[in-house]
Amino acid sequence: MLHLKAKFSLFHHCSSVVSTMNEHLVQPHDGVSAEASALKLMAATAVLAFLLHVFWRCCCSCFRHVKRCYYSYFSSCSSSSAATMDPSAIAGVEKILNYKFKNKRLLEEALTHSSFSNTVSFERLEFIGDASLGLAVATHFFRLGQLKLTPGQLTKLREKCVSNAKLARVAADHGLYWLLRKYNTASLDDNVREYERAVKDAADDHNITVKNPDILADVVEALAGAVYLDVNFDLDKLWTKSER
Repeated sequence: MLHLKAKFSLFHHCSSVVSTMNEHLVQPHDGVSAEASALKLMAATAVLAFLLHVFWRCCCSCFRHVKRCYYSYFSSCSSSSAATMDPSAIAGVEKILNYKFKNKRLLEEALTHSSFSNTVSFERLEFIGDASLGLAVATHFFRLGQLKLTPGQLTKLREKCVSNAKLARVAADHGLYWLLRKYNTASLDDNVREYERAVKDAADDHNITVKNPDILADVVEALAGAVYLDVNFDLDKLWTKSER
């Protein structure tokens, strides 16, 4: 705050110098030679240039200070997030995906439910994961079928692979829901348990009579989004991991 006050004070002083120049130096006063006025104008210009240079340096210093504070705060939040994340959950998901994240914070975000206080939830990654997963699947089948598959057939294949029911089954098979950071979700826990029991008892997907909780597909999409960002938006690499 003191830095900012000093900057504004200096800026005000620069403005005062400009005002003084306009009032007293631009037009020569009676009895003052043009040469003397020119010398005063040059001196005032030099002072103004110096003050503006100092002001610019102060602004740059202030910007660097704010930048350091921002990164310090971000790193602090990241460290706090990492401290509360169960390492076994990270290792478990990486084993399922057969992929080690370069940026662990992406995986932590993908495994954070909105009920978990003071953190970012997986909803942002779910959004990008839904779109990228659908595109990766569509691209795969388009390359596979080339001109043999109609748009309608491609659409059906994509929907079959990335439907909520399909993704929920994947989440249930691997127990992904239980790796989430969440708080006070007893009712949701019960729904997931009921669905997982139905999946285990069913011979195939068509025999599952319990509605799949939306959160199961959401988790898979969030993980897909995390992988997509971690591989620098490479759809081929995302598809390789999604096949699992």
